[in-house]
Amino acid sequence: GSSEVLSRLFEARERPAFVRSAMAATGRVNVFARVRPGVAREDGDQHCVDMNTDTGKCLVRLQDGDAVERVLAGGSAAIRTVEKEYTFDGVFDQESNQKEVYEDVGKPVLKDVLQGYNGSILAYGQTGAGKTHSLLNSGMGVDGKPDPKQAGLLPRLVAALFVHVGADVKHVYTVEASMLQIYNEQVDCLLGDDREKAQGLQVTGKSEVKGLVWHKCKTPNELLQCFQKGRMNLVYAETKMNKSSSRSHAVFQIKVSKRPRALDKTGTKGGKVEMKATFGKLTVVDLAGSERIKKSGVTGTQLKEATNINSSLLSFGNIVQALAEKKKFIPYRDSKLTRILEDSVGGNCKTSLLVCCSPSAESSDETVSTLEFASRAARIEITATINEGVVVVDAASLVADVAGDGLDAALKLKHSEMMAMENKLKADAQKETAQLKKAKEDAVKAQQAEKAKATEAGKLMEKWRGKGGGGGKKNTS
Repeated sequence: GSSEVLSRLFEARERPAFVRSAMAATGRVNVFARVRPGVAREDGDQHCVDMNTDTGKCLVRLQDGDAVERVLAGGSAAIRTVEKEYTFDGVFDQESNQKEVYEDVGKPVLKDVLQGYNGSILAYGQTGAGKTHSLLNSGMGVDGKPDPKQAGLLPRLVAALFVHVGADVKHVYTVEASMLQIYNEQVDCLLGDDREKAQGLQVTGKSEVKGLVWHKCKTPNELLQCFQKGRMNLVYAETKMNKSSSRSHAVFQIKVSKRPRALDKTGTKGGKVEMKATFGKLTVVDLAGSERIKKSGVTGTQLKEATNINSSLLSFGNIVQALAEKKKFIPYRDSKLTRILEDSVGGNCKTSLLVCCSPSAESSDETVSTLEFASRAARIEITATINEGVVVVDAASLVADVAGDGLDAALKLKHSEMMAMENKLKADAQKETAQLKKAKEDAVKAQQAEKAKATEAGKLMEKWRGKGGGGGKKNTS
């Protein structure tokens, strides 16, 4: 399949990773562009895209489409080239690897989600441009053996999430996952066991889907298995442009709640404790690729699919245009896709967009269209706030906290050491407080004793003076 071909091409172009700067909190959508390596069907095609990874600039060379007519009319056969340049938050050339894409695009969004923000990552571009490879590649090589270097953004986000959860002994996390597709303007849950009930779900509120199944996941393997199950239910088809073309928009969601971990047994005997918590949501969207019907050669069912894909992408483009121009009315209700993405684009969310391009001159028009879309998206302003609330933790959960449930052996030891240190600090503080209190009381008693002695001495002095004064008068009379 084309995903295997792309894996092989990206694998052949791996290079040592380097540290890139984290996403700046600029208050707008952060936009990144990636050009994939050429594929076999493009052999002989000239490449028209140059990425400068140092400056974040993307250059597209457009050839003169009237050259043949010009020659027939007796004109010059010299090819005239028009160049278009775009600047984004980051770009990835054909040599860039999956880890570099994660470091720039995925890691900053995950950091925001762990702090309690909503975060979204969307992949957009022409069919066969490498979106699914960049987002969803499971980390398997072309030989069927695990190859972590080829893992896409989603598996890396899952792994990094649980690495963080496992290393944070001060907090308790709850992780839930869902997955849906929008196929021919129908919303389907991809994790429901009853496939009939999972189809044709309704979008009820702002980005809310009624009947969507959420699975709690305690390990990275559980979460990855959820998404693998969902991917098996996605609709793919072979076209001239892509041997494994996504025929639906795929939306992956991960909810992450975080609260403090109880470090002692206070309140564990039948009681409940209220704790502050944060609630972050990560949304990863693999948008089906736009395609020109003549190039993809689709007919019948695939023609209907392509028509719906292009229609929903047009609606998505319209809301991006409206948000970029700061219009008062945003047409979110024009499609199921835009209704579901209402909270991800222009809502309470930190959003990153990855646009993927083909290097071939044959696809230059589509590439320019993709990059123009990306430039508009970069003008969308965002306002995201941390989602905070209060959760009630029961006694059983508090006991589990103290026992270090959810931590591995090494972290349980670290947790026990932290608890022992915490208890020692509390005991030392209590001892110091008691000592200070006793010292204060002793000082007050000593002061009172000195005052009493001074009072007694004053009385004796007065008495002595009285006797001395009376004797003097008697001697002079």
